[in-house]
Amino acid sequence: MKIVRQWAREWRTRLTVAVAIPTIPGREELLTRALASVHGQRRKADQIVVERDSLRTGAAQARNRALERVTTDVVAWLDDDDEFLPHHLITCMRVLEADPAVDLVYPVPRMIGGRDPTAVTYQGRLRLPWGIRFGPEQEAHLRNQGSFIPMTHLVRTEAVRKAGGFPEGFVLPDGRYRGEDEAYLIRLLDTGAKFEHLDRKTWRWHAGRARGSTAGRADR
Repeated sequence: MKIVRQWAREWRTRLTVAVAIPTIPGREELLTRALASVHGQRRKADQIVVERDSLRTGAAQARNRALERVTTDVVAWLDDDDEFLPHHLITCMRVLEADPAVDLVYPVPRMIGGRDPTAVTYQGRLRLPWGIRFGPEQEAHLRNQGSFIPMTHLVRTEAVRKAGGFPEGFVLPDGRYRGEDEAYLIRLLDTGAKFEHLDRKTWRWHAGRARGSTAGRADR
């Protein structure tokens, strides 16, 4: 009886999830690998959206078109040259299902073919962001120094739409480029979204990937 009650409680909080993958022509082998990792999930996606940017309109527009097609509670973004580990969806979705106040969850990557390019301020010093809870110091870093949150994260669909999706990237007055992915994260924060870090490796980040991805800049 206790197991039945636990199952019923988990079912009531179960959210649906779509995996959204923007891609461009010429990257079919990478896309096939990414999709294989999606199909190999312990928790199956309720929807898979592949947005082929055949006209090369850019990352922001491709992501926004993918977002328009999503019909689920949560979007799990995946660049076409990266991969989910088998437990990615089930592990990240548990965070969102356990706390309705959390809007975005970002896990740790397993680096493939290169060094981790991310860094965040923690107690006044720069270090890798993994294992550090997202708080005011990390938010200030994201807003003022750049994003350390890769696009391979999960976010509530309603939160992204409330924030207006992805803007085009642009150059800041100080000369630094702010990509569509970073600007979108700041939009989310501006609308009150809560970010949560999951200190667990759940995906493969192919750092030595080919250029031309719709993922934006390499420091996504």
